[in-house]
Order: sequence, then C-alpha cells, then structure tokens
Amino acid sequence: MKNELPRIYRGTVKENNNLRVAHANQEKVESPRKVINELFKENHIYRQDVEIITENDSMTTKIIGRTQDHIITINNSVIKIDDIKSLKIIK
Repeated sequence: MKNELPRIYRGTVKENNNLRVAHANQEKVESPRKVINELFKENHIYRQDVEIITENDSMTTKIIGRTQDHIITINNSVIKIDDIKSLKIIK
C-alpha cells in the first residue's frame, strides 16, 4: 500500500482580497405585499395590530380585508398596497 499522499496545488495570493470586501449590517425590510400575504395565510389570525406608513400618513390599526390591490382597515379606510412604504406587525 502506498503511504505517500498526492501533492496538492497551492496557488499564491498576490493581493489582499479583504481590502475590497465590505459588509453592511442593515435591517431586513420586507415588502408590504409579503407581510400582507403572511397575515392572510390559512389558519392564521389576520386581525393583528399593524403599523402602516404611507407617503402622507402613519397609522396603527387592524387589517380586516384585502383585494388584489387594496387593504381594508378596521376603521373602513381603503389603502392601496402600492402606496404603502412600510408595514410592520405589532405584537
């Protein structure tokens, strides 16, 4: 049996690659459509308090319904999903 292992190629590093790499620790922001789809999953309570931020307004309310392009809040406000900048579930 052969006791010697085959030689492995070792290339040389000509420059420091760490100088060209940057890492930004940013908070992950989910799209409003994804959050709304999570709220309306089967066997999931969707009447939770949410914070909705649009270009003109900011409110804390409950979402009670949705269509393809709009959501309906508990105080009968109809908000277009594309106008929502941020939607967070308040636990």
